Amino acid sequence: MEAFAAEIGRQLRARGDWRLIVCFEKQPPAPVRDFILRPGNVTLDVLPDQAGMGLNSIRRFWRMLWKHRPSVVLYSLGGAVRWWPMIARLAGVRRIVYYDQTSRLSTQGYRARAHVRLLLAPLSKSVCATKFVKACSDREGIVPPEKSLVLYSAVDCTRRHGAALGFKQRYGIPDDRLVVLQVSWLVPVKGIDVALRAAEKTISSRKDIHFVFCGDGAGREQYQQMALDMGISDHVTWAGQLEDLPASGAFSAANIQIQCSQWHEAFCLAVAEGMHAGLPIIASRIGGLPELVSDGVNGFLFDPHDHAALAKLILRLCSDSDLRIRMGQEGRERAFRDYNLVDNVNTWIDLLLGVPTHLREPQHSGPI
Repeated sequence: MEAFAAEIGRQLRARGDWRLIVCFEKQPPAPVRDFILRPGNVTLDVLPDQAGMGLNSIRRFWRMLWKHRPSVVLYSLGGAVRWWPMIARLAGVRRIVYYDQTSRLSTQGYRARAHVRLLLAPLSKSVCATKFVKACSDREGIVPPEKSLVLYSAVDCTRRHGAALGFKQRYGIPDDRLVVLQVSWLVPVKGIDVALRAAEKTISSRKDIHFVFCGDGAGREQYQQMALDMGISDHVTWAGQLEDLPASGAFSAANIQIQCSQWHEAFCLAVAEGMHAGLPIIASRIGGLPELVSDGVNGFLFDPHDHAALAKLILRLCSDSDLRIRMGQEGRERAFRDYNLVDNVNTWIDLLLGVPTHLREPQHSGPI
């Protein structure tokens, strides 16, 4: 989101005398703050508990509106159902936009009641990160279908990647090993147990495969113990949460990227970043992931719980360098074409300012 905010600031400045106010829930680290402020027309502020619905949250939001007097409000944290659209309209805000990049534990069950729809009536637009998200939104009925649209999330395609050898040396990974990478929180919904069971099967067939997990979470110790009990801990690296993942060299060191999600991912920036890095992707057939990964084209899809199928696909790619290169190149071309941050933000600003725009359909659009 830091790159997204900074690019909005840069492009707003190019369009005239526009200011961007970015509200964090707490003060961001200095490197993040300096990066976002770089365009020169960006102000940072703090709005705690953005997912809250209580009286204190309402007061804080009203004070924020009174302080900055925005003409447009974009919100994302905490889901669509907030007081923000109603309060922003009462404060004279011209356009209120919600960015729906919410992953779902389930796609069934919830249906908005009349009072929820009334609360969201002042909303100008809801921008959905994938077709999957829009389909969920339409079923839930929180936002009228005619007010929502699909604009795929994006990554900074100008970023340079760090060296593979440096990453491997830093984490003690033998240079001759093929690296399988997952970037995610270390929590059950990200399928770390599925990845480890697949790792056990692949490593029993080939000793030159190494698994790297970039990310952290409440399940880290449990998963480390799981790898130890399986006897594969010397083939697994836990890199933790990296401040600058591309610059770390993680993507450069990898040969394959996996995403073993068990919940319905809205998008998955980590997968898009891997595509930009030229990696073939093996992902769960769930949520918005099939819109990023076309089975057999820029990677493979597998049923979320089927670790045996995942292991077979990993072994297939490890055994075929030409296939890895071909799929990786296809993914890289798609990232530049369909998930390019500069183009994405240009369309975003049209939407925020109410400028008529034509949303181009991604050439590879997959199933919902």
